[in-house]
Parts: sequence; structure tokens; C-alpha cells
Amino acid sequence: MSETATSNPAIAKRAASRKLYQLIIRWHFFCGLLFIPLIIVISISGCIYLFEDEYEEYMYQDLLFVNPAEKVLAASVLMNKAKLAVPEMKASQFKSYAEKDRSVEIIFKAKHQHKQMKTSMEWAGDGPEKVPMVMNEERTSVFLNPYTGAVLGRMNSSERLMGFMKDLHGNLLTGKVGTKVVELTSCWVGMLMTTGLIMWWPRGKTGIMGTLIPRLNKNKRLFWRDLHAVPAFYFSFFIIFLIISGLPWTDVWGEAFHTIQRDLKMSAPAGFHSRELKSKYFMGAEQISIDQVIAEAKGRGYQGELNVKIPHNIRDTYAIQRNSDDPAERPSMHFDQYTGKVLAASDWEKVPLLAKSVSYGIKLHRGEYFGVWNLVLVLVTTLVLIFMAISGIVLWLQRRPKGKLGAPKPPRDYKQPRWLIGTTIGFSIFMPLLGASLVVFILGDWVYGRLKPSIS
Repeated sequence: MSETATSNPAIAKRAASRKLYQLIIRWHFFCGLLFIPLIIVISISGCIYLFEDEYEEYMYQDLLFVNPAEKVLAASVLMNKAKLAVPEMKASQFKSYAEKDRSVEIIFKAKHQHKQMKTSMEWAGDGPEKVPMVMNEERTSVFLNPYTGAVLGRMNSSERLMGFMKDLHGNLLTGKVGTKVVELTSCWVGMLMTTGLIMWWPRGKTGIMGTLIPRLNKNKRLFWRDLHAVPAFYFSFFIIFLIISGLPWTDVWGEAFHTIQRDLKMSAPAGFHSRELKSKYFMGAEQISIDQVIAEAKGRGYQGELNVKIPHNIRDTYAIQRNSDDPAERPSMHFDQYTGKVLAASDWEKVPLLAKSVSYGIKLHRGEYFGVWNLVLVLVTTLVLIFMAISGIVLWLQRRPKGKLGAPKPPRDYKQPRWLIGTTIGFSIFMPLLGASLVVFILGDWVYGRLKPSIS
């Protein structure tokens, strides 16, 4: 820096601001370059998965819909008929619907799972703890006419497009490693949004063109810059919300969050998927029928779409939940599988505020809370994110010199201010995977800047 600049505080401040801006541009560039392909894959699969119900109701009409009759058969009768269709598997869930023209779905899992197939734990969406799950587990659904007991057909989870999209969105079809990659990508989307908003900030400009309204009649570079930046500004809140609301499902952040939640006693009571509750087995004990569970639940006001979890071992419980788009209207109960005693019953009024927020966040993330408008908002937000990724590639290709990477040059002699260091540390604490990768990124950039100056 020149003597004039150092002697004039205003000039020095402007020079530091330019160097900071140069650093932000460089971070934004490398973030996009590394994660745009993953952002596109995760976003597209998420968009498709939003329409799971609509797609399956259209594609599998012969399995999902029946001609209504007067009397519905007992659940135990339907269970026995389904077991005859899939004798090699074990019943896991029983699903019935409020609509009279809907079939009953009974989900079966393999009777034995290899230990190497199991994940560490997975956040199931409710309850104070994570539950053991199996990634990419093969499941078979048997569909039955609830009036006649006729088996309408069976479908393996591997045959369901939406099951494939769910795994692609959640773990990139690679199990535990994939969940961490998805979490890391989500964290870096947050970094991209933060650096992008800093770059979008007008910085003394007057007028709304290029900031609030894209300049569509300018040259190609400005055209694509504005189409990249302006929609990002309008949808920044919704994109960040999608990121945050999806983090409870993740391995590293999710596990840390739920640990803190438990320690603060802010977890929800045992939910439908919970396995912390146990039945008391005794010699000669016999399992109560599923009919007793459903009758007890209906006696307590459970109506409409019901989902019953079948005990998977001698200590597991029956669980029943009334499904609804509103988390406040999704009560669940756990029963001792031998005595029928109610071990736990959810009470939404007693659910801590933090747990309620997580539940609503999950429903909003999936576009399920306030009808079609929630779905449309999530869809449009995700499409904007996809377009931002694509337009970012276009901008890079426009400015990239032939045969070079085209990375923005690092600022010279720039000493990072304390607030920037503090903000980076804060990001790292809040998102541990981001923090670890950020250290690798900074070191890699330092090495890159010194070994390959000719292509930077």
C-alpha cells in the first residue's frame, strides 16, 4: 500500500473494503465451482419428491383405489391376508385412510438385517432421540381392499420412483457418507447466499436497476449477472429457511442439535418412531391384536388416516398416529404390546416451543403445511436455486479465459479484520462440517495461490 493510502484513513478504508470485496468474490467463486453440481442434483430430486402423493396416486391407481362398500374388515384379518402374500418378510406398519375409496397399505421389512447395512442413527422427525434406521432398506408394500380383503398387489421400495428420489435427495444413494455430503452442500449454500448478498449490496449505487430489477436490455454479462443476483435477493430468506429446516435430518448438525435439545429438556415427547419406550415381556406373554390398538385409539378420538407401527421384537411397542398436514393434529400413542397399557400419549400443548418449531419447519420444508401454496412456494424457491446454479455456470463461462480456470485473484497484503475472522468462526461453530471444510478450503486456496499463480 502506498504512503498516501496509509496516511489517509479514508483511502485506507476504501482500499481495505475493495480487498475484502475481492476476497468475498473469490470465496463465492470457489464455493460455486465445487458445489453447484451437487446443488443441482439435490434440488432437482427435492422438486420431484415434493409431488410424491400426486405422482403415486396417478401412477398406481389400481393399487391405491377401490370401490367403496358398507363394512370394513378388521385390521387383523387384513394383516393375516397380507402375511400370506409376503411370508418371507415381517410386517412393519399398517396404514388406513379416511377416504372410503382408498386401499389399505401394509409395509413389510426383511426379517433379518445385516449389521453392516445399518446407519448410526437417523432423525425420524419426532421424539427426543434418533432411532436406528437402515439406509436404502428394501421394503415391500402390500395393498388390500379393506372391504373384501383381496390383495390388489405388492410393490418393492426399489420400484418406487419417489423412494429413489428421496434417497437421492437425502444421501445421494451412498448411505452414511452421502448424508454428510448433502449436509456439507447445504452448509455451503448458506455460505454462497451470504457472500452473494454481500456482492449484491448496492454499495453507494442509486436507483433500483441491477439491484431490485434486472437489466434485461444490457449486454449478455450484465443480463446474466442480474438474472443471477436479483432473484437470489428476493428468495434469499426462503432458501436459507429451506437449508435450516432441513438440518435436523442431518448426521453431524442434527445429532448435535438434538443432543442440545435433550440437555435443555426441549425435546418433544416420545413420537411415533420412538424406540425409547419398551414393552414388559413376561413368561407366557401374548401380543394383543392390532384391532385392540386401533379400537383404543378411536375411543380417544383418533379418526381419519391412521398409521400403526407393528412391534419388531419382544420389547418393542405398538405405536399409532393420526396423520395430518398440521403437526398439532398428529397425536400419537404407544402401547405395551402384551398388556395394552398406554405407555405414552402425545399432548401438543405440552410440547416445548423449540420442538414445535422443528415440527412446523419440517412440514413447511416438505410443502405440506398450508396446502398447495406451501408446495408452490417451496417448488418456486427450489427452482430459483437451480436457476441460480445454472446462471452461475453461465457467468463463469463468459468470463473464463481460454485454457484457464478464471478464478478471481486473491487480494494482496490483506489482513482479515477481526469481525470477519469472528464471523467465520461463528459459522464454523454453528455448522461443524462447514467449519472443517472451511479450514481445508482456506489452506487449499493458500497453496493454490502460490503453486498456480498463472491460472488464478
